[in-house]
Amino acid sequence: MGILTFLEAILKLGIPMVILSWFIFTWLYGGGEIDRDADRKSISAQVKKMKKSFKNKEGGKANYVYDKWMWFGSGFYGLAGLWTFAVIEIVDVFRLILNPSMLSTAMNEGLIALVIDVLMNQLGNVITAFIWFSYWTDDGIIAWILVAYFGYWAGIELARRGDDLPIQEWIRKVKSLRP
Repeated sequence: MGILTFLEAILKLGIPMVILSWFIFTWLYGGGEIDRDADRKSISAQVKKMKKSFKNKEGGKANYVYDKWMWFGSGFYGLAGLWTFAVIEIVDVFRLILNPSMLSTAMNEGLIALVIDVLMNQLGNVITAFIWFSYWTDDGIIAWILVAYFGYWAGIELARRGDDLPIQEWIRKVKSLRP
């Protein structure tokens, strides 16, 4: 695995995992769902406990991202699956926008065929999201998983400390690297 592949993993999976985990855990810490002083094992245990209570109720958190995260399994794996699903869906929307003839071709086959195609596509997207690590790469899967896992815990740690994401600082650093 080369440096470019590693950078690709950071951009496509690591940074989004930091942002998503920061978002979710900032919300959980702020709502008192998880104790800010908890260590990693305690956080994992609390997330599992939340998952069990989520299964017993029909959602009810009023946070769409949280509900989908729980649906994908919660924790690190669920967040990686959620991000992968979002990327797949966004790519599908852009594919349809950039190639509108796909829709007219599908409509020519009939409404029932269109509905079946959409449902099968959704099922395929969900399955792909559940095996998210195979979506991102064929080479260096372990490195991609480690980058995603590091991003997940970095976001949790930022949220635990109550820190905002240092996006402005990152932008300044990137601009300073340009010649």
